[in-house]
Amino acid sequence: MAVKIGVISLGCAKNRMDTELMLAQLKEDYVFVQDIAQADIMLINTCAFTDEAKEESINTILEAEQQKKFGNVKGIVVTGCLPQRFREELSETLPRVDAFLGTAAYKDIAEAIEEVVQGGHFTKYADATIDETYHERVVTTVAPTAYVRIAEGCDNCCSYCVIPSIRGSYQSRKPQAILDEIRSLTKDGFSEIILIAQDTTNYGNDLEEDINLAKLMDEAAQIDGVKWLRILYSYPNGVTDELLDVMMRHDTIVKYIDIPVQHLDNEVLKPMNRRNTRESTCEVVRKIREAAADFVIRSTVIVGFPGETRDNVVHLYSTMKKLQFDRMGVFTYSQEENTPAAAMPDQIDEEEKEFRKDAVLNVQSSISLDLNQKRVGKVYEVLVEGKDDHTGAYYGRSYAEAPDVDGKIFIETEQELEVGNYYNVKITKAYSYDCAGELEQ
Repeated sequence: MAVKIGVISLGCAKNRMDTELMLAQLKEDYVFVQDIAQADIMLINTCAFTDEAKEESINTILEAEQQKKFGNVKGIVVTGCLPQRFREELSETLPRVDAFLGTAAYKDIAEAIEEVVQGGHFTKYADATIDETYHERVVTTVAPTAYVRIAEGCDNCCSYCVIPSIRGSYQSRKPQAILDEIRSLTKDGFSEIILIAQDTTNYGNDLEEDINLAKLMDEAAQIDGVKWLRILYSYPNGVTDELLDVMMRHDTIVKYIDIPVQHLDNEVLKPMNRRNTRESTCEVVRKIREAAADFVIRSTVIVGFPGETRDNVVHLYSTMKKLQFDRMGVFTYSQEENTPAAAMPDQIDEEEKEFRKDAVLNVQSSISLDLNQKRVGKVYEVLVEGKDDHTGAYYGRSYAEAPDVDGKIFIETEQELEVGNYYNVKITKAYSYDCAGELEQ
């Protein structure tokens, strides 16, 4: 009887891709199950970016340990950011875990699982150098959406961030490997391709080839079968005229850009060790809006950074009102061990951080509602992703919404719609983050 593996992938889309690479190596020899209670082996790919992410990862492992103690689970394999970051501590604090693999050790997952099935233990923290030979994936997103990672690691060294210590320095993948992967995905029916990295706009700076993000997207946009080409995680100062020109040139590149600004007050941005300033951010937003009136801009900000004052927060949301971001994620600062920001004076208590987060979210909610109301009466091509069990309405996304992080468009119809297909939908109602509409015949 085949060994059954329960797989849980936590964290961001980049983590999801590591999980997909591991699944590809295991699919021939093992059976995957969704129910932990049915699993012989639990494979947990963890995140350790913030306190909240660490807590979720540890709680998931503890739940698996309970299943190992009282249920059917016989082995636990923990991979990714948590063991990479806390390799010394975890073996003592999580004694029932049978294998630990770091972020770059996904290519050793088959060996690790085999060892655990035999009752042994396995530990591996591989070199972080990108290995293009490991590219086969079991895509876990709902078709026709698929992520493609164009680089690994980060060189930005923001003072609050642990990513460089976990993922290493920035390494671009070879353009041909990326384009080949996109061609393979489109042949399998994936038409929304989402390019990701810790900083997509830094792509190609470390390669000898004459390549950058703009040139890569120019080629990717022309691949047969690509309908929506989307980029995420773009550093504001990396949004060049060349990049915007390429995005405007191709109908297959969606007019959507994700530029995490992290703050809009220079007194906070400087100790964050960010390259962007309030002024440079305002300028890049102006250029994007000038390129196309319907360009959708998503961003993220962090409140509660050490030394941040309420006046800084007021400056933040007054500038948000000026810039009118279509989408905004708001996070509270997390004091992460061994980062420069963790040792800074004037740390802010959690209650005050939450107060500031709520204040900024309220401002963004009003902005988003106003912008969504302007969509009423307009027709959008919507990718249907599912059907809501409670209301019976189908839901999906237009070019203006990225998966998992943005709102939905709910479709009021008596017709049977096909999940994974695109339909023209006229927006009839607007809310702060979601919209509703009807099929345009």
